[in-house]
Amino acid sequence: MKQLLAFAAFLSFVFSGYAQPLRFSLQWGQEFDASRRSTLTDIIGYDATGIYAIQARVGFSKSEYTLEHYDKSFKPTHAFDLQLKGNRDKATVNNVFFLRGKLYMFYSTPERSIKKNILSLQEIDKKTLTPTGDIVKIGEIDYEGKRQKNSGAFFYRVSRDSSKMLIVYSLPYDQDAPEKFGFHVLDNQLKTLWQKNIELPYEDELFDFTSFRVDNEGNAYLLGKVFNEKRKEKRRGLPNYRYEVIACRDAGASIQQYPISVDERFLTDMQIEIQDSQTIICAGFYSAKGTVSIRGTYFLKVDAGTKTIKAQNFKEFEIGFITQNMKRRDAKRASRQEKRGEEVELLEYDLDKLLVGKDGSAILIAEQFFMEAVTMYRSINGRSDPYTVYHFYYNDIIAVKMDPNGEIAWSTKIPKTQHTRSDNGYYSSYALAIVKGNLCFIYNDNPDNMMLDDDEKADNYNPKKSVVVVVSVDQKGVVTKKPINNSKDVDVITVPKVCEQISNTDVVLFGKRKKTQQFGLLHFQ
Repeated sequence: MKQLLAFAAFLSFVFSGYAQPLRFSLQWGQEFDASRRSTLTDIIGYDATGIYAIQARVGFSKSEYTLEHYDKSFKPTHAFDLQLKGNRDKATVNNVFFLRGKLYMFYSTPERSIKKNILSLQEIDKKTLTPTGDIVKIGEIDYEGKRQKNSGAFFYRVSRDSSKMLIVYSLPYDQDAPEKFGFHVLDNQLKTLWQKNIELPYEDELFDFTSFRVDNEGNAYLLGKVFNEKRKEKRRGLPNYRYEVIACRDAGASIQQYPISVDERFLTDMQIEIQDSQTIICAGFYSAKGTVSIRGTYFLKVDAGTKTIKAQNFKEFEIGFITQNMKRRDAKRASRQEKRGEEVELLEYDLDKLLVGKDGSAILIAEQFFMEAVTMYRSINGRSDPYTVYHFYYNDIIAVKMDPNGEIAWSTKIPKTQHTRSDNGYYSSYALAIVKGNLCFIYNDNPDNMMLDDDEKADNYNPKKSVVVVVSVDQKGVVTKKPINNSKDVDVITVPKVCEQISNTDVVLFGKRKKTQQFGLLHFQ
């Protein structure tokens, strides 16, 4: 149940105006108690009365969700259990969102008697958080001849100007049959503009749906990975897949394909965005070695109507950027490998965001993330029993700015080491805010990492002893790091993954420890 307010609402601040030195203050709200199994999962909206959020109670077999309201001082006021009752006991709430000052929920109901998965919409009363008014049927998926677990699924996205909403229907599949999708576009009053089902020329097993977008005119775009013959990342050492954009334009009347492939290079990660001029921008990372490391950036700009390539560019990372913030011995080893002509690449970076400016420039943001499962043994009643410990690593962040032609304007690496065990990295990773032309990364850090040279690796953090920091990157790529001085004055630990920017200058922080939860307002001046 992710927030549907377009992150693009803040993008104009990235590429316009002049970056200014940032000052900020943090005001914590009142503590409140919640179940140990309960945690905030998303802040979905805000208005003059406060914020609206989703709280999850995690169980062994399933999770339960509650919609909650907190006033301007962040005290909980009222809540509504999102487990629908009565004649909708089989329904599943799969999205709650805030649009044009109103709250809505989408829920789906697989009706076994007629073999249809019904998608419905209902407004939520903001004063009581209960569903109100008419239930509006939005669409349906016919799963005749299929089991209920193969009844399809629904995914949601809004346009950059929040005027359109795209619902993608993942339609029921048949083994060795073509992949099928449905596109359903609504206006900002949630009225249907057009709907279209399409069948791709690829078998279900050979197509991976990765992301989708809708432009301001209501055209839909789907990004996927297409495998050649067999579902393998590479064959004979060469890439065995390509990315492809499927566009459903002109109210569904026109379907176009945009294959994106490069000989002898792995496009390891990619995202798309659509400019207001209906230009498709594809950007991401490539590798010369495989699918878990990156050597540089890839940039492609295509006219969505004519399929003409406006700009295309590869740019290799310099060795100094790759070795930045490595341990000294690792950096020296990498430099020697580079001199011998060996490929030196960055490992395990996930592309989190592609931010596109009005001029067609772009910023890629990625974080090094991986996990390891380690089998251990313990002695119980004289018997050695195995158990598994899961290690979670959320490390350095990289940001790469590209001009409208795909040339790298600047690149920077933010040193961060977050290694935890068997906690899903709950207090790790970062929140992103865009303030006065600056990218602001907010995360928990070891206090000893406040001053690091380029040849020093960040020390690991202990969430219980960490300090919350703001690392800002201005429009020239200059990095400034500051601690939030009173972030240690509370008992809770900040959870960056659910913190949310709610205005041009304000970010809501959320913290939790055991049963205690607390919000804070980070204000940039």
